[in-house]
Amino acid sequence: MGIHDGTAHVAEAVNSSGRSAATCEHLGVADPELRAHLRDLGASDAQLVDLDDEGLIGLAGDLQLAAGLRLDLEGLGRETGRTLAELQSIYGQLGLRTDDLAGFGDGDVAMINLISADTVEMVAEVVPQLLRVSGGLLGRLAEASVAAYVQDVEHQADDGIDLVALADQNVLGSALAVALGDNLSTVFRHHMWTAVRRQRQSQLGVEARELVRTAIGFVDLVGFTSLSRSVPPAELIAAIEDFERRAFETAIRHGGRIVKSIGDEVMIAAREPGEVAAIALELIDNTGDDPSVSPRGGVSAGDVLFRLGDYYGPVVNLASRLTAEAVPGEVLTDLESMEGPGLTVIGAGRRTLKGIEEPVPVWSIEQTIP
Repeated sequence: MGIHDGTAHVAEAVNSSGRSAATCEHLGVADPELRAHLRDLGASDAQLVDLDDEGLIGLAGDLQLAAGLRLDLEGLGRETGRTLAELQSIYGQLGLRTDDLAGFGDGDVAMINLISADTVEMVAEVVPQLLRVSGGLLGRLAEASVAAYVQDVEHQADDGIDLVALADQNVLGSALAVALGDNLSTVFRHHMWTAVRRQRQSQLGVEARELVRTAIGFVDLVGFTSLSRSVPPAELIAAIEDFERRAFETAIRHGGRIVKSIGDEVMIAAREPGEVAAIALELIDNTGDDPSVSPRGGVSAGDVLFRLGDYYGPVVNLASRLTAEAVPGEVLTDLESMEGPGLTVIGAGRRTLKGIEEPVPVWSIEQTIP
């Protein structure tokens, strides 16, 4: 996977920069059969110059990612009527350097023209923020795709390498990534529908547009830092992925969402505190059997500052402090009552929490099996 534009510039590619050491040991001077196969895939002589096997395998995926990118930056400017500086600014807000890109296609033209069609100055007020957020999210998706390929797919070919088959595997991986990107618009439309309704519900009764009324929770893994020093990287990544997967699935099932993952901690949001509590308790109950890692959580609710998909303010800080105060296996809250199937709260005294002047009355949330 990666991008190669056929000139002196070669953008960073998965298989030319991220290949495992075990695989690199098997790659040397360019294999004639592999070189011929790349020509069959559409590579030019200029693109094949001075590439060894490793570079050729990377080029196989690059050809897929660069397909259809018919314009350079100047050509994009001519077709959209934008100056090079304006284009560089737009892509910069998306987290991209135009010098690092393989080229531009019809999708780029459509995007720039849409921004240029603004007549009410929405672009100046809103679009820069949206570009930064979407660029950050898509950049993370791209990085995750690269890491998944290198760690979970490519390493399987470390022994008994068939170079042509490995190049074709790279082509398939890049093609799948492009197909995923092409179909993100459908998923995004569904998420927009859901987000609009969530926003309308959460702003009922609030005093400012910047606020939403919601419940916030955290679950973190006590002991994970110590575990990370004693297990192999692959095992550590597997543990993180398992925790994040279960958090995501549990949140969806209970009507909430995972706002973000922060290392060994997840941030949860939902309309009602009971929903957040149910997510936290189930996630704690279903965490793995390793006794050295124990989850704990905290829940609070109220009017929260909401910006660019994230939450801020005293409620968030309190939920975080309660999480740090909880013992392994416990979920603490500052809410005296908790509505939800089988949920009860038990007084846990008053706690002095970091950053909060007065001691806070807290309760431990428990769930009884009906």
